[in-house]
Amino acid sequence: MTRIAPAFVVACALLTPSAGTQAQSGAEPSTTGQVFRVDDSGTVVLDPVLQMQWQPAGRSASSPLVSASTRVSVQLNLLPWVGRNGRIYMTLPRASGPTVRATWQTGGTLLPGELLSGERALVYAGAINGPLLRDIIDIKLEADGARLSGSEALTFGFEIEVDP
Repeated sequence: MTRIAPAFVVACALLTPSAGTQAQSGAEPSTTGQVFRVDDSGTVVLDPVLQMQWQPAGRSASSPLVSASTRVSVQLNLLPWVGRNGRIYMTLPRASGPTVRATWQTGGTLLPGELLSGERALVYAGAINGPLLRDIIDIKLEADGARLSGSEALTFGFEIEVDP
């Protein structure tokens, strides 16, 4: 019997910075600085519709895990924070479907990492020296295929926590 793997639709949140407004991602507020959403409207997911593939079974008869990979051209507008120090986080809000694990490698500007839906992960720390931050991310997504009921939409975003 052939099982058909569901698909993910991957997008970036296209967030716009809002001066003085704390980001609303479910992340804990910082005690060291303010948290802002980052305008990532220049970010492009190169293959936004991913057909998930069933993972090979281990010792059990079948594996419930599905996975897929894509490449993302990240462009973050950091103009409001040039000349300041801060930390940039990638976010993945929790959705109604199963928990998604994202792992990624980068071209070197951003940090490689991993996160689960509903979390955020540090991708940059240091001085904000220019108005745009660019990198390429190769990202792998994994989820429990038995809990996916069809296409799921994932909306990654970015936040910056700036030092006072």
